[in-house]
Order: sequence, then C-alpha cells, then structure tokens
Amino acid sequence: MGGNCQIDSDGLSGNIMKFTAILKYFVLWQAAIIIMAIAAQYSSLPLRETYLGSGTQGYMEKPWFYSRENFDGMHYTYIARRGYGYSQQAFFPLYPAIMRRIMTLPILNNAVLAGILVSVVSFLAGLYLFTKLALLDYSPTVIKWTVLALLFFPTSFFFTSIYTEGLFFFLTIAAFYSARTRRWLLAGIFGALASYTRFIGIFLLPALLIEWWQQGRRFRHFLPLLLIPLGLGIYMNYLNKTVGDPLAFFHVQVNFAQLRSEKLILLYQVFWRYVKMLFTVNRSDPLYLTIILELVTGVAFLATTVYSFIKHRLSYAVFNFLAYLTPTLTGSFTSLPRYVLLCFPSFLLIGELSSRSPLARKIIFGTFALAFIIFLSLFARGYWVS
Repeated sequence: MGGNCQIDSDGLSGNIMKFTAILKYFVLWQAAIIIMAIAAQYSSLPLRETYLGSGTQGYMEKPWFYSRENFDGMHYTYIARRGYGYSQQAFFPLYPAIMRRIMTLPILNNAVLAGILVSVVSFLAGLYLFTKLALLDYSPTVIKWTVLALLFFPTSFFFTSIYTEGLFFFLTIAAFYSARTRRWLLAGIFGALASYTRFIGIFLLPALLIEWWQQGRRFRHFLPLLLIPLGLGIYMNYLNKTVGDPLAFFHVQVNFAQLRSEKLILLYQVFWRYVKMLFTVNRSDPLYLTIILELVTGVAFLATTVYSFIKHRLSYAVFNFLAYLTPTLTGSFTSLPRYVLLCFPSFLLIGELSSRSPLARKIIFGTFALAFIIFLSLFARGYWVS
C-alpha cells in the first residue's frame, strides 16, 4: 500500500485521480448503459411488464430512460410524488425526499428525471471522493483498477438507476473520508444521513468508533459520532407514529421477497439453500442466471470480507463484514449482488489483484463485462436481477 505522487497516462496525478479521468470513465460507462438498454428493446427476450417503472408505453418510448425506474424505482418515484403507500416503509426517506425537493424546480418536475439526477450526481461525487480516501493507503494504479471494477461489476447500473446505491455510496465514503482526515463533525453528519438512507448506515457507528479509538480517543471527537444513529432514529419514530411499528422497514421485507424470513438464518444454511436451488429451478428461466449470480456473489464476497480483516484497516473490515452479512441473515442472497456494491473494501482487494496480475485482470474484467451485459439486458426488459 501507499500512494505515489506521480503522473501517468491514466490521468492519475499527485495525491488524487484527476476528476477528468473519473469523468471519462463515468461517461463511457453511462454511454454503454444507454446503448445496451436501447439494444435490449430489440432482443428476442420477452418483455415482462409487471415491474416496468413507467409502464410499457414509457419503456417503448425511452427504454434507456424509463428502465431505470424498474422495480424499486417505482416505489421511490411514488413516495416522491405522494408519500408512503402500502408496504413502502422498506424504503428509507432521504432519497425520495431529495427527489421531491428537486421536483419543485420548474424544468425538473419529473420524478424519474429527479431520481436519476440524484443518483448520477451522488455516485460521480462518491467516485471522486473515493479516490481521495483510497489514496491515503493505496497507489494510483490500484485505485484506477478499483474504480473500473466498480463500474464493470455486473450490477453497477444500479448506481445510476432510481435506487439508493449512488447516494448511499457517496455518504458512506464521505463519512469514512471525514473520519480519516479528522473532521469528526462531518463524519457524524454524513453518517446520520447514511442511516436515514439505508439501514446499514447504522454500521458506520462501530466502524467509525474504531477509527476514533485508533486516532487518539479524544472525547470531543467521540461526541459527533453519536449523530450517526439519528437518521435511523428519526425514521423509526416516524414509523411508530404513522403505522405503529418502528421496525416496519424490516417487517414489510417479506412482502418483497418470498425467500426472506423474519427468523434468523445462519450463513451456511443460506448457502445450502442455494445449492439445492441450482438443481431444482428451471434452467431455461432467466431467474436461474440470477440465482447463479447471487450464489457466486455470496461466495466471492465472503472470501473478500474475511480477507479484509487481514489486509485492511479494522474499521473498513468491520463495515464490510456487517454490510455483507446482515442481508443474508433473512435466509436469502436476494439483492446481495446489489448490496455488495457498497462493500468498497472488497473492491479495493479486486483492484489490488487486478493491478498485480494481468491474467487475473483479464479473467475478472472479462467475467464482469459479460455478466454486466446479461444482467443489464434482463433488468431493462423487466426481469428481476437484484
């Protein structure tokens, strides 16, 4: 580890990756998403209309635009327009609240456009801030391959769809960077916003407390970190007042995934369930590909999560572990390929391996690219991916 202050042809200069280099990668990645979403419209794969965000007509007119509202995006645009409806308490409030604020602007009075704008701007800012965070420990070359791994990952299109991934990525990285640079009040504020965006934002509290402990344990630096649970607390209070259940965000999950359970399921049981599904699910059903993706993600990120405790700062490893493990405790890897997008320490390991081994790089990015094309096409056509 350790950053080098040099200039190279990849746009890495001094202590940060140049914003122009990040923007270049980002624009090319977005262009690929748009082209593939349009191309999917002409594929032989039947269109599944149930969870198309703006319906069949909207999809047929602008598939590259309205497909970003599919599945969860439908709920976020509904909440932004009308407030919470039946069983929508699973979706935390900050993201749709920002959407609603943007929609008050005359030229942006469109929920889909507002959601995409929040995601795009947040993720782009998050990528830039991530390079600054990573340069505290890693070389520019490792960071370049880490950023590319994030963009090539099979479910990376969720970062700029109407999902919370882009916003939460930015807030998580901002909280860690603030703590690493001893801006403890900012760390607490970003952490509070993260826990108001996703439940796993609360895991920034133990992670950043470890940072605080390792950076001198000054009491005045400890107090701002107590802001982190505030976002979750505010939402739980709202749920208690409106539906009488402060944990409604958890209890309604069973309405969105048949494999989820309200009972605690251990990780080895989840793996066994998926192994059995490989032999029981119809292999001609596109869902079979999603099951494979979920199982492979479960195995690969378990390995990187464990290795993080050897390779990374303890705060990174703890956050990675909690972000990976918590969704699996409901008995399913459903959505795990999307959830792991926030496991940035795992992606740093992928970036390290890719920077050292050309063969590993070819295998990793070749696999990522192929899976990215397959799962983006499925998602655009209305199939469940993650």
